[in-house]
Amino acid sequence: MVVGSWIVGIIVVFGGTLGSILGMLWVRKIFHVTKLESHHEVAGYLLSVIGTLYAVLLGLIVVDVQSKYQQAQLMAETEANAAADMFLLGQALAPATRDKLSEGIAEYVDVVLEKEWGSDVPRASFTEGSVVPLRKVWQTLGSYEPVTNREIACYSTALTTLGQLADARRFRVVSTRGGISEILWGVLIVGGICTVLFTYFFGVENAIAHIAMTALVSLCLSLNVMLVVLFSNPYRGDLKIQPDGFRYDQRMIQTLLKERAERKAVEKTATGSKPIVKPAMPPAP
Repeated sequence: MVVGSWIVGIIVVFGGTLGSILGMLWVRKIFHVTKLESHHEVAGYLLSVIGTLYAVLLGLIVVDVQSKYQQAQLMAETEANAAADMFLLGQALAPATRDKLSEGIAEYVDVVLEKEWGSDVPRASFTEGSVVPLRKVWQTLGSYEPVTNREIACYSTALTTLGQLADARRFRVVSTRGGISEILWGVLIVGGICTVLFTYFFGVENAIAHIAMTALVSLCLSLNVMLVVLFSNPYRGDLKIQPDGFRYDQRMIQTLLKERAERKAVEKTATGSKPIVKPAMPPAP
């Protein structure tokens, strides 16, 4: 059973806030308020130092994961655009090469949508499915020899576009296997716990006010941690990048292939129905 990122985020937020309140009430029960007030001067300086360090660390991590998410979204659009351009550039090549390229690109787009971007796809197959049709496209284009000036120009552009497609796919493969390290997660969690614990060493006469202040501090920290959880992997979870560009490519390719098949059928019918003209017999001498 796969737990959604939103569920994990809600557990982090409400669990962290509730745990901080319970811990604060336990400390107030053990230590009297007057005893806690004697620690205000020292605890205040230490809290400012720890809070500042943790805020800088947490802010940098949040900015980093969001920037990586935006970069992954841009690379996904680049990959989809390159796939569409490769299919269209193949129209200018020889018919046999054009059909092989069209078949390879169509298979590549189908594999990406049906196998690699599926919600229930295992992690290993997510990165290996599209490599087979991509190799077919490379082999087809690499063995082709352009003849006319138009074919030479389109062939050069197709090589560049195919390189962009392969680079974007490679970025997606590496990003899928990456993420925030376990050590960084440990530092993030321990730092948040230490920051909340320092709020326990302040003695406030009004328990409700103390609960409210502790809960707000824990809530703000938990919300930022939830952002890290949601954006930690751009291709996984409830906020994963959607393959809208590939869906558009699939519809476009299906339409063009259908039109090509209909055009071939019409040409074949026209050729087959053309009357056969027998050569005239020479007059008898």
